[in-house]
Amino acid sequence: MKRDMASIRSKIILIYLALALGVGAFVLFASFSLRFLEQRVNEGVAIAAFQESAQEMRRHEKNFFLYRATADLDAARDLATELERQLDKDHSILAELAQGDELPALGRALASYRRQLNDPGMDDDAVRAIGHAILTRSESLAERERASLGGSVRQSRHALLWSVGVLVLLALAGGQVLYRVVGRPLRQLEEQLEPLAQGRFRAFTMVSKDREIVSFTQALNRMLEELELRRRQVLQSEKLASLGTLASGVAHELNNPLGNISGAAQIALEEIEALPLPQTAREDLRAWLQQIDDETERARQIVRILLDYSRRPGQDNRPTPLREVLEKSLLLLRPCLPADDTVSFDVPAELKLCVDPQRMQQVFINLIQNALAAGGEGVHIRIEAAAAAPRDWPPAAVANALAAGTAQVLGTPAEAARAVLIRVRDDGPGIPAGRIGQVFDPYGPTRAPGEGTGLGLYIVGEIVQEQGGAIAVTSPPGGGACFTLWLPCGATP
Repeated sequence: MKRDMASIRSKIILIYLALALGVGAFVLFASFSLRFLEQRVNEGVAIAAFQESAQEMRRHEKNFFLYRATADLDAARDLATELERQLDKDHSILAELAQGDELPALGRALASYRRQLNDPGMDDDAVRAIGHAILTRSESLAERERASLGGSVRQSRHALLWSVGVLVLLALAGGQVLYRVVGRPLRQLEEQLEPLAQGRFRAFTMVSKDREIVSFTQALNRMLEELELRRRQVLQSEKLASLGTLASGVAHELNNPLGNISGAAQIALEEIEALPLPQTAREDLRAWLQQIDDETERARQIVRILLDYSRRPGQDNRPTPLREVLEKSLLLLRPCLPADDTVSFDVPAELKLCVDPQRMQQVFINLIQNALAAGGEGVHIRIEAAAAAPRDWPPAAVANALAAGTAQVLGTPAEAARAVLIRVRDDGPGIPAGRIGQVFDPYGPTRAPGEGTGLGLYIVGEIVQEQGGAIAVTSPPGGGACFTLWLPCGATP
């Protein structure tokens, strides 16, 4: 059946053959025009040579009458003979430019001129009159040739311009046909690809009956069937591999200069006592150097946290106070907070989690950074925690929002007798209901293009599930977002 279908390849071949024929015709026409101009130029050269010989003959004639030198007389006689020969040789060229019996008259004048020069009793006035007539006729022929050549050049230029215009129109027509045959179907396929880029997989419809487009569409539909089955696994592996490469590069580039800065600050701290400085200046300098060392160590800690995103080390789950995890997270985030009261928390001191503390720091850092990026400088973040049990999941507020389509739940709580329920709220603009279902996807919709990696909330969801917990996000119509975490304490009754 496919053999009976029209083929884009055959249509393109026909279009290119038509264009090739058009170009070939243009080349032949241009070659003919250039050949014609070349012929006219050669004719102009012959007539110019005739005119120059006549001028040279008149010059020798005048010199003879002035100085009576035999050499000038012989030269004038020879040139007259040469002009007769040229007249006979280029008779057909000169005949196209001559008017009436101008050429026969010119031949008779040359013969009479030559006889006068050979006559010992020549009449000087007659020779001058005949020579003047010969030169005048040769100049008239040359002037007509120049005018004729100019007209030929203009005609050839106009003809070439018209032929170029026809060729351009032919190319435009071929391009239009190509667009209808190839461009339009591909554009329609591109429009059908847009939902695919947004995560909505729909079968492609046939946009053309050409064999290649039909095969391509069928292949895309088969690909979508496979892609739908493997999408999440492929995305996870690719994004984590990219993140690992990025983290390794960042660590390699930053650790060495940070180590050098820290070492230089420590050496300066050791040598500061030997400097001839007042005590106040020495104390100020020591404080500045200590601040440099402390901030450098904090930067190195941030680099190590970034590396942990990609290395995914073995978990070191142990009872950890939740307040301690939050305080260390805020310490790392301190330069990013617009104000001291941007983040507040109400967490009982006795609450502990059986988790990897470093991994949990990543969770809270990512949640706070996400809220800051979404809400800007005026956002306020509130963290609350309380003891819970597996039967408390999901909370009523989450269940109601889930029913209304304004929530997403990720993970299933592990079997545990005791747990902690944590809520991270912000008063930012919230998350649109149409996008809340994609919050925990890699490269989700919570960041604008160019801001962040798009993996922060994805990593949060992965870590929470690794720890045996669950997480939910809700965003009420009035604004703001709330992330609810259920994490086990690791204790049994």
